[in-house]
Amino acid sequence: MRLALLATFVIGLVLSGLGSVVAKSPEQRDQINAADRVAQRFEARVDDHVMAAAEKIKSQHDADQDGYPALLEVVQDQIADAPRLRPGGTTAYGRDHSNDYQDADNHRASAVAPLKDLEAYLRAQAIPNSKFIAAGKKLVALRPGTLLGDEAVVNGDPLRERVLPAYEKARDRMKDQDAPKGAELLRLDLMTYANDMVSMTKDGAKKIDEQKAFYFQLGDRPVELFKRLAAMETAIQVQVTQQVEIVAAAQ
Repeated sequence: MRLALLATFVIGLVLSGLGSVVAKSPEQRDQINAADRVAQRFEARVDDHVMAAAEKIKSQHDADQDGYPALLEVVQDQIADAPRLRPGGTTAYGRDHSNDYQDADNHRASAVAPLKDLEAYLRAQAIPNSKFIAAGKKLVALRPGTLLGDEAVVNGDPLRERVLPAYEKARDRMKDQDAPKGAELLRLDLMTYANDMVSMTKDGAKKIDEQKAFYFQLGDRPVELFKRLAAMETAIQVQVTQQVEIVAAAQ
């Protein structure tokens, strides 16, 4: 008898508990539905924004020729302009009990995530690494003959006045660039080449002043260095393109 009473009491508690969970007044249901609608409209705005953002980003990427700062600005603007969930038209009860409303911010975060990944790659890798590549290319593109022009070299002054400053400037530009991860040896080789060209130019100017024969001996070093820089540049271009495609494919 005692067991039967206990079982009846427990069942009554369970049923009353279920009733308290399930039962909602019409007013409460209206509040939840209102929050659902706000969340659904918000998610639609987020999706529309990210779709339009993908088009703008792809267009800028296709036209990019400056090492990605303009592309980065577009991406950052699109992230900043992404809609944010506002509580207007809802109640605290409706927001707290609406699954759609509770998930809305997660939807936004998921939709914007590819943009943030692209922004992080551009800012932390593509842009600084492109600056490194540009500095290296300017160095290896220098040619003493082009700097000297067609004028006859009868003393060392043309080397000191035209060739030496160009290589020193290129070397200083290279010094200002940190080596990208994995490109430490390339940076060392570029700096060694720059130092060698500065020394060679100084020695050449001195020899010409002494009426001794002198020729710039570049060998294939600038060509090989350029190839390594070009390979790095291609890798960055591929990675940026993939990130942009991910943004577009996410829509």
